[in-house]
Amino acid sequence: MKRLLIVFLVLGTMVAKAQFIQGLGVFGSGTSSRHDYENTNDPDSSFLRVLYPEPHRSAERLSWGAGIVAEMLPFRGFRWQSEIEYINKGAKETNYLTQPYFGQREKRVNKYRYIAWNNFAKFRLETFNFTSSLLIGARLEYKLGSSTPAYSDVSGNFKGLWISPDVGIGFEPYSFRKIKIFTELHYNPDVRRQYDDNGIEASNRTWELRVGIMYRKKKMNDLDCNAPRYHGD
Repeated sequence: MKRLLIVFLVLGTMVAKAQFIQGLGVFGSGTSSRHDYENTNDPDSSFLRVLYPEPHRSAERLSWGAGIVAEMLPFRGFRWQSEIEYINKGAKETNYLTQPYFGQREKRVNKYRYIAWNNFAKFRLETFNFTSSLLIGARLEYKLGSSTPAYSDVSGNFKGLWISPDVGIGFEPYSFRKIKIFTELHYNPDVRRQYDDNGIEASNRTWELRVGIMYRKKKMNDLDCNAPRYHGD
């Protein structure tokens, strides 16, 4: 937790330098996440089979997130986007084995709550109608809490502090106003395993669709930066 507080302090110090800030905003999001499990053990060799996941891909769990965002660096085609976000992840286990000897199964849902510090290199392309963007970066997530009724020996031991890559695309309609509406679609997979022990591996994958508003100091999308200006005689 101390590490996370230090990270937030550094972020706050950088954001305080207003000359680098190009926009400040908030967003809400819908999320869809799932877990992938691998198990190289012989399922018939352990009487504790019910405790461990079989090799499978779980069903999607739909949830939500929300955050604040700062867009920095005074370059027209490139920005640094930094965020503080609350996000829910997890997975639906629709075929959870509760009685291995009788084959009894039921549905259970594993849930996780995170606070995250996200940072992206944001490549922007402006036109007269809209601005599109490509975001490439990473998330530093701290687990606030979890509920793991399925495979708790594995899912209950996911990492508390975690870094994962994130790639997104964004769209911002052209507007004369300082308040801009934007949307983003993010793909956030684990490249490392959340759990890797005793022949069992588990990882998470999340899609996130955002809608937000951004306040920019300039009234226009900088489209007139290179336009000739009349200064009189």
